[in-house]
Amino acid sequence: MKRILIVYDTKGGPPARSSAGSRRGPFHEAQPWDAFEATRAATVPLNYDLIVAGTPIYYDHPMDSVLRFLGRDDLRGHSLALFVVCYAGVFGMRNFMVRRYLDELQHLCKGHTIYETSFDAAQGPWRKLNKEVCIDFGRMLAGQIHRPPEVVETA
Repeated sequence: MKRILIVYDTKGGPPARSSAGSRRGPFHEAQPWDAFEATRAATVPLNYDLIVAGTPIYYDHPMDSVLRFLGRDDLRGHSLALFVVCYAGVFGMRNFMVRRYLDELQHLCKGHTIYETSFDAAQGPWRKLNKEVCIDFGRMLAGQIHRPPEVVETA
C-alpha cells in the first residue's frame, strides 16, 4: 500500500478543493495519506511513496511556498505528481499557459515527476465536472484506474 503526501497552497480557493477532491477518491478508502499546506510540509519528513504537489496560479505565477517545497534537496529519489489550478483560458491559450506553469514547477522540482496535470478554477456548473476530474486524478495516482483523467476546460 502506497503512502501519499499531498502538498498544496492556496489563498482560500480551488487548490484546497482540488486536493480535497483527490483525497475523496481513493485516498480515504484504500491509501494512507497526509495533506499539508506547503509551508507546513517544508518540515515534514518525506517517508512517502508518492508526493502530490499543487498550486494555484496567481498573477501568472505559481505560489512561492510550493516552489520552495519543490526545491527541497531531500526530494531527490522521490516520485511526484504535479498539478496547477488556473483559469488560463484567455484567447484559447490554455494549453500553452498550463504547459508553461507545469514546466516551471518541473524545472524547480528536485524529485522525479511521474505525472502532471491541471485543473480549471471553474465556478458554477463546471465545478461539479472539475470535482469528478480531481477524484479520478486521485484514483489514478493510487492505482485504482489506469487512464489519465479527462481535462475539463471552460474557455
